[in-house]
Amino acid sequence: MSDTKSIEEKLDEVLAVCAAITAFVCQIPDAKSVEMPKIKGALQANKSLTENQLKLAIDAAREMKHAVQGDGAH
Repeated sequence: MSDTKSIEEKLDEVLAVCAAITAFVCQIPDAKSVEMPKIKGALQANKSLTENQLKLAIDAAREMKHAVQGDGAH
C-alpha cells in the first residue's frame, strides 16, 4: 500500500505542477508582474484538482513566479 500511496502522491505533484504551469503561462507576457491572486484564482477555477493538488499547484506557481522575477525567494 505504501508504494501505491507514494505513486499517488507523485502523480498529485505532477498534475499540480502542470496546472501551475498552465495558470502561469496564461499570464504571459506579463509574467514578471503577475500577481499570485490571479494565479490562485485560475487554479481554484480548475475543478479537476483535488485540495492537495491545488495546494501543490499554488506552491509550484509561487516558485515559478519567484524564479521569473529572479529574486530567488522560496
